[in-house]
Amino acid sequence: MGQGWGWGRVLGLATVAAMAACHEPGRTRAVEAAAVVDTEALDFGEVPVGEWREREVLIRNVGYVPFSALEALALEGNPAYQVELTNGGGRVMPGESLPVKVRFHPLREGAIEERVHVATDANTGSEHTVRVMGMGAPTQVGIQPPLLDFETLEVDSDRTLTLTITNPVDLPLTVTLGGDYAATFSTDTVTIPPFSSQEVSTRYLPRELGKMGARVEVRSCEGCTPTTAELAGNSVASAFVFEPTPVPFAPIPVHERTETLARARNITWRPVTISTLNTSDVSFSTMTPLDGRAVAPGEAVEVRMEFAARASGPKVANLTVNYESDKARKTDVMLDARGGQPTLAVAPVALDFGELPVGGKVARTIRISNGGTNGNLLFRGVRADGGADQFSVNVPTRGTQTYPWAGGAWPALQAGDIPIAPGDDGLDLQVFFEPKVDGNHSATLTLISSDPFTPERTILLTARARASGPCVFELTPQPALDFGNVVPGRGAVLGFRIGNPNRAECAVKDLHISNNAGGAFFMPGGRIDGGILPYDTAFSAQVAFRPPTAGTYEGELRLTVNNPNQPTVTLPLRGVSQTSCLVAAPSFVDFGPIRYDCQTQPRKTLISNRCSQPITVTSAEIGAGTSTQFQLANPLGAPRTLAPGEGFELEVTYSRTVLGQHYSPLFLRADSEPHPFLVPLLAETNHEGIQLDQFTQGTDSQLDVLFVVSNTTTMAPYQQRLKAALPGWLEHARQAGVDVRAGVTSTGLVARGPTCGGGAQGGEAGRLFPVDGTRSRVVSSTSPTSAQTLQSNVEVGVCHNLVQGLETTRQALSSPLVDSVDDVRTPQPNDGNLGLIRDTARLAVVTLADEDDHSGFAPDSYIQFLQAMKGPGMTHRTQFYALVPTDGRCSTAGDSGERFSAVARATGGAVDSVCLGNYGPFLEGLIRRAGEPQADFPLTAEPSSTSEMTVRVQGRTLDPSLWTYDGARNVIVFKSGSVPQTGQNIQIRYRSVCQGL
Repeated sequence: MGQGWGWGRVLGLATVAAMAACHEPGRTRAVEAAAVVDTEALDFGEVPVGEWREREVLIRNVGYVPFSALEALALEGNPAYQVELTNGGGRVMPGESLPVKVRFHPLREGAIEERVHVATDANTGSEHTVRVMGMGAPTQVGIQPPLLDFETLEVDSDRTLTLTITNPVDLPLTVTLGGDYAATFSTDTVTIPPFSSQEVSTRYLPRELGKMGARVEVRSCEGCTPTTAELAGNSVASAFVFEPTPVPFAPIPVHERTETLARARNITWRPVTISTLNTSDVSFSTMTPLDGRAVAPGEAVEVRMEFAARASGPKVANLTVNYESDKARKTDVMLDARGGQPTLAVAPVALDFGELPVGGKVARTIRISNGGTNGNLLFRGVRADGGADQFSVNVPTRGTQTYPWAGGAWPALQAGDIPIAPGDDGLDLQVFFEPKVDGNHSATLTLISSDPFTPERTILLTARARASGPCVFELTPQPALDFGNVVPGRGAVLGFRIGNPNRAECAVKDLHISNNAGGAFFMPGGRIDGGILPYDTAFSAQVAFRPPTAGTYEGELRLTVNNPNQPTVTLPLRGVSQTSCLVAAPSFVDFGPIRYDCQTQPRKTLISNRCSQPITVTSAEIGAGTSTQFQLANPLGAPRTLAPGEGFELEVTYSRTVLGQHYSPLFLRADSEPHPFLVPLLAETNHEGIQLDQFTQGTDSQLDVLFVVSNTTTMAPYQQRLKAALPGWLEHARQAGVDVRAGVTSTGLVARGPTCGGGAQGGEAGRLFPVDGTRSRVVSSTSPTSAQTLQSNVEVGVCHNLVQGLETTRQALSSPLVDSVDDVRTPQPNDGNLGLIRDTARLAVVTLADEDDHSGFAPDSYIQFLQAMKGPGMTHRTQFYALVPTDGRCSTAGDSGERFSAVARATGGAVDSVCLGNYGPFLEGLIRRAGEPQADFPLTAEPSSTSEMTVRVQGRTLDPSLWTYDGARNVIVFKSGSVPQTGQNIQIRYRSVCQGL
């Protein structure tokens, strides 16, 4: 604009002078010299460091008389710029121009500026200043090849490869090394002269084992962006690896010989020459002459070995291969003659079942394993001799997997060649004693296998039977075990109890579901083989109802007792599966194991209306169960009408005066539903000080996460911190092999305002954000856009004034949201949370809030809900995590989030301050816990000591060296190698102390 203004000003003055001369001929015409430049700023753009660019600034004569260009100077003296007045200056005639050359030669990266001053003797425009700017860019250095792979070589040996570096500029280039293993590599060149191409020798000399990497970095200036070439190498202890390792030999008798064949492969980059082969034991010898044999890189040579058994028992030794590489070196490999082929191993070798009443049944377990080291042993069946009619066997099992018999009938059964691997693998075989007459009984059980030397092993079975009975029993509930209504897609657990009120002992056996109604009824712990009930004792067990479809179901439980007049006992099973407007959260009330001398805490469940129309609850009653130990603390005195989404809490107490397990149905009746809605009640009373905690190991590497993010007006910075942490968290999950599924809801229960976005105006009430479905609401870590989508979803807005995160958590994970595509109570379509929760995955709830919760119900209500999420025995699979105020460290947050923190502590989660600058480490704790089978299991009570504590997995007692007790967290921690596998049952029995005693 200044340039144009100057030109117009000169022309205007000349025109005025001319007009004055025309109108006043007596005056002298005014003539002046006027100079302008054609630009006020000169921008070279990006220029690589060391390269040159040239541009011109023109000095123009816009007057009527000539002038002289006197000088052109760089005012800042920046060495990156050179300024030259063409021909040293001179006269500039009217209408002509004179160039000023400006050259740009960046010596560093980044913005570089200068000011050029131009001076003339013109009357007007005698001095001008032009702003000059440019950007130093990375030098385009050439490096070939871009990767130097030194391949594999022995430790403390070296290899040299060559790089070609081309310098395209007039500055010298500096060569350095960077990366984790830069010290392992070196170059013979540190400077590349200007405008030259040079070969650079690069050396790899490893001093330790393993894969290593570094990079050559070439720079044209200090601080400049380097051009790089990657360096890679691998260091090994010796050139040879053996296939297989160790070298195995088949088991043979003493004084016999056996041969085996192994291959020695050169895995390094250089050829080597074998000098000698030696063994450390004369029992082993080499049969292949390899002295002086050259072995090329990657080549394998066969080595035939012989083992001569000089004594019985296992034998190991070393084969040493001496060879020449860069120097004399050697390789050692183990020679293994410890048994080799599969060997049948059985424990114990005798079973004594003790004494049992006639009509009873008891089981003992045999472990069948492979004592060899190479190859599978095949288990082929069993055969019994002697008094086999008093005994029987179950099907073989491996963990939770069963192997039905392939053929035959007792006392001779075929297994169909079940493989057993060497090491820790094995089969369990249950053997039963079922006496039909009194007296002493014995038999021999023979196990048959593919063991080439001892294919059969015999086990002695002994037992005694006494006359007893007849059994008089009490079986509850009566007249049937009624589940009421369990909605489709759900399951429920109740139980039965059989007691002995008579002086004669009861022998009970074969407790099983004889009619499962198409699989709808089953026993979670499996059938029960048998047991003894002395006078005034009882036994309880669970029965589950999981209807596959809507309908009415009838089944039967059957057992046998030692009563000739009534040996077979049955209990009808009933259940209905229909949709219901009622929903309970939690869906069952579990008091867990309780000492009879300890006080119990009441348990609660929230009964609410999941439908879009009002419903009236007419009654809430505890039905026929195994006892009368449960009571309603707040009975429903009158019918209660619930609007859509409305609910009320029912509180249940437990008397704990009768030892054993107890199950009762809590039935809720609604005016518009023909069948009562079921909420199961579960508890167990133990003897003084004895606690039994039971768990089922879940699937590892799966994690479902519900983020509950506060949307109050002060939450913007905390939402941004969570957003920033999510990409790294998801990447950490992918690297750890954890399959994450995540969704977000807010802490808002009611609508507040449209500024929150997402379609619910801040009142998600547990629905995943965004409710309007403008983005995916359930995000999988396998999606390529998972980070961006989840980042957008955690921005739930900042419009609300009330934090009710515990209640929105319960709503999000309760029916109808958790198991429906659409919430029929709301006008928005497809706003259910179906797909967020997987039965097999761990569940973590992460709440983010800058003040405490205001949901209204006591924290215990939400603790009980979360502990029941995964079902009985699975409390350890759900944790609550809280990023909430823990102190006053940030001014915009409250001082305490005690309600949130109480739920986190009680569920085994974690608490940290919302004021943290980086939430990444906190979130990574979720991944660490989910990345492998769970090793820590929280106890329900505090143990008095560990001296009487026992830990059992799948019924087998573990040695105390395989687990530890962490008193700070009150958890049992399994050590590496003993962590239970998916689906296995864990039982922890200990003497406890009452809380507060």
